[in-house]
Amino acid sequence: MIFCPTCGNLLRYEGGGNSRFFCSSCPYIAYIKRHKKQLLVKKSIEHVVSKEDIPTAAETEAPCPRCGHDKACFKSMQIRSGDEPESRFYRCLKCEFTWREE
Repeated sequence: MIFCPTCGNLLRYEGGGNSRFFCSSCPYIAYIKRHKKQLLVKKSIEHVVSKEDIPTAAETEAPCPRCGHDKACFKSMQIRSGDEPESRFYRCLKCEFTWREE
């Protein structure tokens, strides 16, 4: 919603060749300029847990979803608010694939 800078009323839209916003109670008019389309740049994904975050000492029997190996290292972390349960991250000892317990 765009408001008139002169009187504060809600501006109305008028489309067509010269698209514009106009005020119905005063002579204010704001023409809409056409801009070139801009390509969006995809952001890189920042990992929550890296290889260094999961120690190799705490082992458990958890099947790897990628290779099926039954041993993995794990670490529990609080990544959400305090009233949410902690998240447990696993890393396969064979292929080093990292996943989160769902």
